[in-house]
Parts: sequence; structure tokens; C-alpha cells
Amino acid sequence: MLNYKHIAIEGNIGAGKTTLSNFLAKNFNGDLLLEEFEENEFLKDFYDNNSFALHAEVQFVLDRSKQLFQFHSQPHNLIFSDYYPMKSLIFSKMNLSAKEFDLINELINSLYKKVPKPDLLLFLNRPLDELQKNIISRGRLYEKEISPDYLFTLSKAYENFLQRIDDIPILYINASEINLERPVWLEQSFRDLLSCNHSKGIKRISLMK
Repeated sequence: MLNYKHIAIEGNIGAGKTTLSNFLAKNFNGDLLLEEFEENEFLKDFYDNNSFALHAEVQFVLDRSKQLFQFHSQPHNLIFSDYYPMKSLIFSKMNLSAKEFDLINELINSLYKKVPKPDLLLFLNRPLDELQKNIISRGRLYEKEISPDYLFTLSKAYENFLQRIDDIPILYINASEINLERPVWLEQSFRDLLSCNHSKGIKRISLMK
């Protein structure tokens, strides 16, 4: 029996969040909550022109709040999500001015205050060359201009953000060890992992042990 009922999966662009979320939801009969970024037209504009950063983040916060309200209006025994709702603060800190960041922070605190929080966060760490390979292979045109420098800066921003989360356990996983070609082994590895009690804060995990 799993010890956690609401598991969020995070990581850099191209880390494999959605792929793992789908795998876990299917194999553990959980409900799936996926980020709906395709609906954010400002995201495509942002990758072409940084001046659209505030537009993109406001749209993300509004879209996620609507999605989360609708999703949590129904009962769920087990949830796997490919995003952590507070992630907007990571991108806002990177891409916005201090005044704009304060606006996003205020908006999040207002709209998300009644949203149930995950009780476990899985963070997928992946080398930059693998991130770039995954981004290229999925072929989203608006992601083609994402630079290695941006991915590196985002990785550092995630690390700083995770250090400030002190209310839930965070399992820092080497995503290169996730082998979807060994589904039985992978399911058992995560069953063992999710059946343990993990203390709050960051814990580095190897699936190979």
C-alpha cells in the first residue's frame, strides 16, 4: 500500500515529468492531473520575445487555478500530477522584474490558498544534453529556441526553489535511471519508494539500489 495519495512530479523542461506521471497513474490505478500548457498562447510568444513573460505567467496561474478547482471538486483516492502548482514562482523569479514577481506571488497566494497540496514531490534531475535531446525529439516548434544557458539557469532556479520547501518530502531522482523498457522493475522500484515514510525536505534517491 502506498503511503502517499497526492504525488507531484517536477523537473526541468524535457525531464520526463509527463511520461513518468502517465506510467505511475496507469500502473498504480491513480488519477492523472496534467499541465495544460498547450492552451497558453503567450508561452509561444514568450519563447520568441521575453517581453511576454508576464503575460505567460499570469495566464498559467489563471489556467491552473481553474483546472485545479475543477479537478479537486471531485474525490480522488490517488493523484499523480506532472506539475507542482507553485512552480510559477520559479519562472517568475527568473523572467520577471521584482514588481511583476510580487504580482504573481500575490495572485498565487489568493487563487491557490484552498488548493490541496501534494504530500510528496518527486524531482527528476537530468543532464542538460538529455534535456535538449528530449526537447528536440518531441518536436514542439515553440521550444526550438530554448538555449542550453536557459536550461542551466532554470536548473539552478529549481534547486534554489526546492531548498525553500519545508512542508513536504522531496525525492531527488536521477531521471537517467528511469528505464521504461523495464516496466515491471520500474513499477516495483516506485512501489518500494512510495511505500516508505520519507521525512520532510530533500532526499536524493537512486532507483538502482
